[in-house]
Amino acid sequence: MKGLRLPLLAIVLVGLWIALWGELTWANLLGGVAIAAFVVLTAGVDTSSLRPVAIRPIWAAWYVLFVLWSLVLSNLRLAREIATPGLSTHTSIIRVDMRCASDAVVNVVANSITLTPGTITVDVFRRDPPDDAIATLYVHAIYGSDPDEVRRDVYRLEVYALRAFGSPDDVAWAAARLEGVG
Repeated sequence: MKGLRLPLLAIVLVGLWIALWGELTWANLLGGVAIAAFVVLTAGVDTSSLRPVAIRPIWAAWYVLFVLWSLVLSNLRLAREIATPGLSTHTSIIRVDMRCASDAVVNVVANSITLTPGTITVDVFRRDPPDDAIATLYVHAIYGSDPDEVRRDVYRLEVYALRAFGSPDDVAWAAARLEGVG
Protein backbone atom coordinates (compact mmCIF):
# COMPACT_ATOMS: atom_id res chain seq x y z
CA MET A 1 0.00 0.00 0.00
CA LYS A 2 2.89 2.34 0.78
CA GLY A 3 4.12 2.26 -2.84
CA LEU A 4 0.66 3.22 -4.11
CA ARG A 5 0.40 6.57 -2.34
CA LEU A 6 2.01 8.76 -5.00
CA PRO A 7 0.17 7.06 -7.89
CA LEU A 8 -3.09 7.46 -5.95
CA LEU A 9 -2.25 11.13 -5.44
CA ALA A 10 -1.70 11.46 -9.20
CA ILE A 11 -5.05 9.76 -9.91
CA VAL A 12 -6.83 12.14 -7.53
CA LEU A 13 -5.17 15.10 -9.24
CA VAL A 14 -6.24 13.83 -12.67
CA GLY A 15 -9.78 13.39 -11.35
CA LEU A 16 -9.80 16.94 -10.00
CA TRP A 17 -8.48 18.28 -13.31
CA ILE A 18 -11.25 16.55 -15.24
CA ALA A 19 -13.85 17.75 -12.72
CA LEU A 20 -12.63 21.32 -13.13
CA TRP A 21 -13.10 21.11 -16.89
CA GLY A 22 -16.52 19.52 -16.43
CA GLU A 23 -16.23 16.81 -19.09
CA LEU A 24 -14.15 13.75 -19.85
CA THR A 25 -12.30 14.14 -23.13
CA TRP A 26 -9.00 12.76 -24.34
CA ALA A 27 -7.50 16.26 -24.18
CA ASN A 28 -8.65 16.76 -20.59
CA LEU A 29 -7.43 13.30 -19.58
CA LEU A 30 -3.98 13.78 -21.15
CA GLY A 31 -3.74 17.32 -19.77
CA GLY A 32 -4.63 16.04 -16.31
CA VAL A 33 -2.03 13.27 -16.53
CA ALA A 34 0.62 15.81 -17.59
CA ILE A 35 -0.27 18.22 -14.79
CA ALA A 36 -0.44 15.44 -12.17
CA ALA A 37 2.92 14.01 -13.28
CA PHE A 38 4.47 17.48 -13.12
CA VAL A 39 3.08 18.12 -9.62
CA VAL A 40 4.06 14.71 -8.22
CA LEU A 41 7.57 14.82 -9.70
CA THR A 42 8.46 18.45 -8.98
CA ALA A 43 6.47 19.50 -5.93
CA GLY A 44 8.80 17.67 -3.55
CA VAL A 45 6.05 15.61 -1.95
CA ASP A 46 7.49 14.40 1.33
CA THR A 47 6.80 10.68 1.36
CA SER A 48 7.25 10.55 5.15
CA SER A 49 4.10 12.67 5.45
CA LEU A 50 2.27 9.98 3.50
CA ARG A 51 2.89 7.40 6.22
CA PRO A 52 -0.19 5.55 7.38
CA VAL A 53 -1.83 7.05 10.44
CA ALA A 54 -3.37 4.86 13.11
CA ILE A 55 -6.90 5.86 13.99
CA ARG A 56 -8.39 4.56 17.20
CA PRO A 57 -12.11 5.39 16.93
CA ILE A 58 -12.87 5.60 20.66
CA TRP A 59 -9.91 7.89 21.37
CA ALA A 60 -10.69 9.87 18.21
CA ALA A 61 -14.20 10.45 19.55
CA TRP A 62 -12.72 11.62 22.87
CA TYR A 63 -10.39 13.92 20.94
CA VAL A 64 -13.30 15.43 18.99
CA LEU A 65 -15.30 15.88 22.21
CA PHE A 66 -12.32 17.53 23.92
CA VAL A 67 -11.81 19.92 20.99
CA LEU A 68 -15.55 20.71 20.86
CA TRP A 69 -15.56 21.40 24.61
CA SER A 70 -12.51 23.65 24.18
CA LEU A 71 -14.34 25.49 21.39
CA VAL A 72 -17.38 26.07 23.59
CA LEU A 73 -15.27 27.34 26.50
CA SER A 74 -13.17 29.58 24.24
CA ASN A 75 -16.26 31.07 22.60
CA LEU A 76 -17.85 31.76 26.00
CA ARG A 77 -14.64 33.40 27.22
CA LEU A 78 -14.44 35.56 24.09
CA ALA A 79 -18.12 36.50 24.40
CA ARG A 80 -17.45 37.66 27.97
CA GLU A 81 -14.46 39.63 26.70
CA ILE A 82 -16.59 41.32 24.06
CA ALA A 83 -19.16 42.28 26.71
CA THR A 84 -16.46 43.56 29.10
CA PRO A 85 -13.51 44.59 26.90
CA GLY A 86 -9.99 44.78 28.24
CA LEU A 87 -10.57 43.12 31.58
CA SER A 88 -8.69 39.87 31.19
CA THR A 89 -6.62 39.80 28.01
CA HIS A 90 -2.89 39.42 28.14
CA THR A 91 -1.63 38.42 24.71
CA SER A 92 1.62 36.52 24.41
CA ILE A 93 3.45 34.07 22.21
CA ILE A 94 4.30 30.91 24.10
CA ARG A 95 6.83 28.25 23.18
CA VAL A 96 5.50 24.71 23.62
CA ASP A 97 7.94 21.82 23.16
CA MET A 98 5.96 18.87 21.88
CA ARG A 99 6.73 15.47 23.35
CA CYS A 100 5.79 13.29 20.40
CA ALA A 101 7.63 12.63 17.15
CA SER A 102 4.62 12.05 14.92
CA ASP A 103 4.10 14.60 12.14
CA ALA A 104 0.43 13.64 12.07
CA VAL A 105 -0.07 14.32 15.78
CA VAL A 106 1.87 17.60 15.66
CA ASN A 107 -0.21 18.75 12.67
CA VAL A 108 -3.49 17.77 14.32
CA VAL A 109 -2.55 19.62 17.52
CA ALA A 110 -1.31 22.71 15.66
CA ASN A 111 -4.47 22.88 13.56
CA SER A 112 -6.73 22.31 16.58
CA ILE A 113 -5.01 25.18 18.39
CA THR A 114 -5.63 27.44 15.41
CA LEU A 115 -9.26 26.32 15.24
CA THR A 116 -9.88 27.33 18.85
CA PRO A 117 -10.85 31.00 19.26
CA GLY A 118 -8.28 33.01 21.17
CA THR A 119 -5.29 30.94 20.10
CA ILE A 120 -3.35 30.44 16.91
CA THR A 121 -0.29 28.41 16.01
CA VAL A 122 2.22 30.95 14.74
CA ASP A 123 5.05 28.57 13.82
CA VAL A 124 6.10 24.94 14.01
CA PHE A 125 9.82 24.29 14.30
CA ARG A 126 11.03 20.71 13.62
CA ARG A 127 14.26 19.11 14.81
CA ASP A 128 15.75 15.70 14.21
CA PRO A 129 15.91 13.01 16.90
CA PRO A 130 17.36 12.48 19.48
CA ASP A 131 16.36 15.98 20.65
CA ASP A 132 13.89 15.91 23.51
CA ALA A 133 11.57 18.28 21.67
CA ILE A 134 11.16 17.01 18.12
CA ALA A 135 8.74 19.84 17.35
CA THR A 136 8.23 23.19 18.99
CA LEU A 137 4.99 25.09 18.55
CA TYR A 138 4.82 28.82 18.98
CA VAL A 139 1.30 29.63 20.10
CA HIS A 140 -0.22 33.10 20.23
CA ALA A 141 -2.75 33.26 23.04
CA ILE A 142 -5.07 36.14 23.86
CA TYR A 143 -5.22 34.87 27.44
CA GLY A 144 -1.51 34.15 27.88
CA SER A 145 -0.88 35.63 31.31
CA ASP A 146 -0.06 32.12 32.59
CA PRO A 147 2.17 30.40 30.00
CA ASP A 148 2.16 27.16 31.99
CA GLU A 149 -1.64 26.98 31.76
CA VAL A 150 -1.47 27.41 27.97
CA ARG A 151 1.20 24.69 27.78
CA ARG A 152 -0.94 22.35 29.92
CA ASP A 153 -3.87 22.86 27.54
CA VAL A 154 -1.67 22.11 24.52
CA TYR A 155 -0.19 19.05 26.24
CA ARG A 156 -3.69 17.76 27.06
CA LEU A 157 -4.57 18.17 23.39
CA GLU A 158 -1.36 16.35 22.45
CA VAL A 159 -2.17 13.41 24.74
CA TYR A 160 -5.63 12.96 23.22
CA ALA A 161 -4.27 13.35 19.67
CA LEU A 162 -1.50 10.85 20.32
CA ARG A 163 -3.93 8.31 21.75
CA ALA A 164 -6.32 8.84 18.83
CA PHE A 165 -3.93 9.12 15.87
CA GLY A 166 -0.44 8.08 16.96
CA SER A 167 1.14 4.92 15.60
CA PRO A 168 2.32 2.30 18.11
CA ASP A 169 5.91 3.54 17.56
CA ASP A 170 4.82 7.13 18.26
CA VAL A 171 3.03 6.07 21.43
CA ALA A 172 6.04 4.06 22.63
CA TRP A 173 8.46 6.93 21.84
CA ALA A 174 6.34 9.48 23.69
CA ALA A 175 5.35 7.31 26.66
CA ALA A 176 8.02 8.69 29.00
CA ARG A 177 7.31 12.29 27.96
CA LEU A 178 3.56 11.94 28.49
CA GLU A 179 3.79 10.50 31.99
CA GLY A 180 1.37 12.16 34.35
CA VAL A 181 -0.25 14.47 31.77
CA GLY A 182 -3.81 14.29 30.58
